[in-house]
Amino acid sequence: MKKIFFTPGPTELYPEVKNYIGQALDEHVCSINHRSNEFVEIYKFTVDNLKKLLSIPSANHVFFLSSATECMDRIIQNTVIEKSFHYVNGAFAERFYKTAVELGKKANKVETIYGEGFDFMNIEIQNDPELICITQNETSTGVAINPENIYCLKKSFPDSIIAVDIVTSSPYVNLDYDKIDCAFFSVQKGFGLPAGLGVLIINEQCMKKAFYLKSKNINIGCFHNFISLYENAVKHQTSETPNVLGIYLLGKVCEQLNKYGIDKVRNETEDKADMLYNFFEAHQHFKPFVKDIAVRSKTIINIEVGERQGEVKKMLSDEGILVGSGYGMLKDTQIRIANFPMHQLKDVKSITEILK
Repeated sequence: MKKIFFTPGPTELYPEVKNYIGQALDEHVCSINHRSNEFVEIYKFTVDNLKKLLSIPSANHVFFLSSATECMDRIIQNTVIEKSFHYVNGAFAERFYKTAVELGKKANKVETIYGEGFDFMNIEIQNDPELICITQNETSTGVAINPENIYCLKKSFPDSIIAVDIVTSSPYVNLDYDKIDCAFFSVQKGFGLPAGLGVLIINEQCMKKAFYLKSKNINIGCFHNFISLYENAVKHQTSETPNVLGIYLLGKVCEQLNKYGIDKVRNETEDKADMLYNFFEAHQHFKPFVKDIAVRSKTIINIEVGERQGEVKKMLSDEGILVGSGYGMLKDTQIRIANFPMHQLKDVKSITEILK
């Protein structure tokens, strides 16, 4: 039986990925040297297509790391001497906060009840943090933050670096990169690729802070500090041998999405999300976890199923559809349905047909 993965990540691969992997093998991508002209072309191709897809300014830098979790480490190490501030609305936002604490920073946070958004107008940020961290789309709870609220933070704190986790919202989320300082994601979610590659996008304000910290003899890391990453990125290279296959595949998927049209991708994502939310709103037994429509994620749909979680997952898996469990404290009472560009409307309809 064919399986369709609606899991939050790793998730369903784009159908074309199998052919892309074959092309990579034919072109000996997995054997080339990361200082070679061949790799330089792959790097440049991928960055150019990613910037086009997400409307990233040409002056911004794209770094390739091992994961989104590593991106959290690098951001904090390279931009914070002492103070960071974190909006915590789920387990992954909490991870960003704990990373700062474990790196010895004076991290403060504001928390909201899982499944709810923030009252941005009534949150007071004190002590002028060097870094403000926002999880725009919380993978554990299915809560999304309106980018306009993030832009207001940058306007209010122009000297603070605004870091945005877009792990499960990219490439759907339409961010204005001129109004934030850095963003990051991993490829095994919305980009429908095998895990093992994190992507970090930063601007000059981040670079200036890293150089400043370095000048003060503050530890900003070794091979993967911003300075080392930058010095190699301007040559379309990496600090050490990277996941060359992952970079190659990301470029191919970005090229494919550019041809398809990002506006079309975003419209289809919203149509599929509306179908799922409308179905579960009307369902007798299962309901959306996030009650406020304004903060519902379009890409991670959390559904309360209570003690029938095992039954629900089995009903779907018997038909070849795999969904995720809840996360953390929600693990045993929810399902999570990913809604990424590779997920087809007909398969979303199948979920509703099975569970009606």
